[in-house]
Amino acid sequence: HTSMLLGAAKLLSGLEKEGKLDGLGTVRLVFQPAEEGGAGAKRMVEEGALKQAPPVDRMFGMHLWPTLPSGSIGGGGGGREC
Repeated sequence: HTSMLLGAAKLLSGLEKEGKLDGLGTVRLVFQPAEEGGAGAKRMVEEGALKQAPPVDRMFGMHLWPTLPSGSIGGGGGGREC
């Protein structure tokens, strides 16, 4: 999980340096504790992780899913319990 988020950070940093993210807002990368056992995201929200400035407008999560074929991406809308 850590390597995926650090890879995303590297990619986004490169895009920012090229000016390709201008005007799109702030990106905040978050490592969620206890994500496998549940309640990590709930505790982060309760402790104010999303109340830091600037405010969070959207949040995206990513996880490995062993039943999806290699090279594919699954998705869905709405909230997820983490």
